[in-house]
Amino acid sequence: MPVSPIPAQELQLLRNGYWDRTSIISLPDTSKRVRKISKGAESAGPWGMDNLRAEALYLAALEDSLQDFFPPLLAHWDTDTTGYDMGYMENYVNVGQIAQEQVFNQPQADAMQTYLGQRLFTQLHTPSLASPLLVANIKDTLNKAMHCLQRHAQLQVLLDPVSINHLPVVSLEQQLQALYGSSLLTQLDATPQVRLHGDLFLENMLLPAHDPGQNWPQHLVLIDPISVAGIGAGHPLFDLGKYESYATGELPAMRQERLLISGFEGAGEHQAPQQYHWAIDWQDPAMIGLKKINWHGQLRSLYIQHYGPVKTALYELLQAYFAAAMVVCTEGREQQARALKMRASLQLALTH
Repeated sequence: MPVSPIPAQELQLLRNGYWDRTSIISLPDTSKRVRKISKGAESAGPWGMDNLRAEALYLAALEDSLQDFFPPLLAHWDTDTTGYDMGYMENYVNVGQIAQEQVFNQPQADAMQTYLGQRLFTQLHTPSLASPLLVANIKDTLNKAMHCLQRHAQLQVLLDPVSINHLPVVSLEQQLQALYGSSLLTQLDATPQVRLHGDLFLENMLLPAHDPGQNWPQHLVLIDPISVAGIGAGHPLFDLGKYESYATGELPAMRQERLLISGFEGAGEHQAPQQYHWAIDWQDPAMIGLKKINWHGQLRSLYIQHYGPVKTALYELLQAYFAAAMVVCTEGREQQARALKMRASLQLALTH
């Protein structure tokens, strides 16, 4: 393993993420790679270097049957900085872009989900003997999110009993006490524990930019495994929940602040519980592709065929956890929406 990245010229910045920077680079021999490197002290959250380290080890350990499902790992370093180089998938684009630009029709989107589900649930989701990490991480993340709300002048009001999209929500402290006293968390540590992708959403999937024929959806390649907090094994519902958080339009709407939010402008002026509302702005042109095409229904059907019915309480708990992780490291209207999502999903988890 090299002690530092090979000197290279950055050709194109692909993503300036919360914890890392991903770019297309050119080496002295003119070959191209994709480099993902930690932002160190500039990181917006606490997980970046650990996460990149785990991603590289994950890719290095893939069995032969999955080598075509991910770009090849070309280098990994972990000294002054942490990161790795992977193969450059030339003329590929992420499926989030395909969805936004309305490139696929519904049969093509269904075919992509079918291919993804078959490989995900039968090949990638192999049994894992790794020590369960998810429950401890959920507790830690929810506690971090609570402390974030406590320190935030505008978001402090979300610690109290509120109404979110007409759903009565008890105080956050009461929610956490109920959660920690319930069996929900132990259910997540129960079998089956499988290897996960961990960050399974449309922007972490690549397909050729131009139609190569009827098997276009089967050229799918996954990138960026491991969740933001290093979760690479656990309950299979984790991957479905992460996938649907994007494919339903919710995650891109939050990231890009294509949202309709109300309640914060009058916070503290009315009797409790304060009324909050949030929704995706489906009139925004950038959201039309995720509205017109169902990018999630087929994958959910395959999940149910493989694992059985989706348990609503566990699903909502995971949605609350995903939102809580982003409360810690976002700001503005996205942070508002993430906090509302966390509080509402926690309530739904406790009442189903």
